[in-house]
Amino acid sequence: MRTLRIGIVGGGWMGKVHAMSYRTARSAFGPDPAVPVVTTMADVTKELAEHAAQECGIERAVSDWHAIVDDPEIDIVDICTPNDMHFDVAMAAIAAGKHVYCEKPLSHTVEQARKMAKAAEDRGVTTIVGFNYIQNPVHGLARAAIAGGELGDLTYVRIFFNSDFMSDRHLQHTWRNDIARAGAGVIGDIGAHCLSYFYHLVDREVEEVLCDLRFVIPDHAAPLSTGAFRVGAVGDPSRRIANTTDDMATVLFRFQGGGTGHMEMSRISTGIRFDIGYDIVGTEGMLRYNYERINDVDLYRDSGPVERRGFTRMRMGPTDPRYAALLPVTALGLGYNDYKAMEAREMIEAVATGRPAYPDFRFGRRVQEVVDACQRSHAQRSWVKVSG
Repeated sequence: MRTLRIGIVGGGWMGKVHAMSYRTARSAFGPDPAVPVVTTMADVTKELAEHAAQECGIERAVSDWHAIVDDPEIDIVDICTPNDMHFDVAMAAIAAGKHVYCEKPLSHTVEQARKMAKAAEDRGVTTIVGFNYIQNPVHGLARAAIAGGELGDLTYVRIFFNSDFMSDRHLQHTWRNDIARAGAGVIGDIGAHCLSYFYHLVDREVEEVLCDLRFVIPDHAAPLSTGAFRVGAVGDPSRRIANTTDDMATVLFRFQGGGTGHMEMSRISTGIRFDIGYDIVGTEGMLRYNYERINDVDLYRDSGPVERRGFTRMRMGPTDPRYAALLPVTALGLGYNDYKAMEAREMIEAVATGRPAYPDFRFGRRVQEVVDACQRSHAQRSWVKVSG
């Protein structure tokens, strides 16, 4: 039985999610074609690394990520760091011939994202980017409806991701509030997920954008504890650090084939805990999805007697093998961590069989190019073409 050994760089929330996802993938999908084993956890200090490793049941903890990249026993380098570290870790791993699983966005600049995608392609290593929402099998039903022509010619796409997880002004300042480390505000943080939906479902190029970014919360309290963002992590009220990333974004865009679109994103929409979804409209029908019904997508067909036209609810169930590996009955309800487990399984299967993983660094680069165009559009106060 083949084993794939993994080193995780970054022991915060996402690092722990990844560690758990490999275990879930092993339990749900079985040992073939390879068993994932997380052998090493790296973080910025030995204390943090040891704490995360202990919580996740990982034997080895290191304070220098180079120890993971340089370890000949490790097959996959898993990057769960702040955005500004993605490039250095990924490029070193690729140079060492390691396969790379990197959280989104691919990097904090478009130039680095392009270099990462090219380096991975040139070296022939397997890559995947952590756009776990599109791993939800229900979106395969939507994708099949679009590809099958059930919507006719696509005319309009609306995608939204509104939440309030950063609306508390007393939260401690983190790298997400620092443009030098994050590379972008809400457009790169949760807007990247909106763009992953678009590319996954529609698979057409975004050609032009008009973006407005809003800076609502001017500063946050200085950190009192080490670590990334978490709800309830209140900072020092006597010291405030200026926020250099935006909180809200509205984007108009035009895409290949003559269609238009609209995206709205917020991390500070008070009272909206987690509202993600999309409308995809065509000349003969439309699709509608909302995260509140996480395993359902609605399809409208513009045919038959007008008074009998309506949405058909398509509900994901064990007809999809990934769903079936986790749940035996339709509508029991998959969730966020399940999609992460599917993502981990996709990486393990791709590495073990020698096929590309999805979504790879090239996919991540496409998303980054639109994020970059949105930032340029806001700065110029005009429509901007996406440069590929």
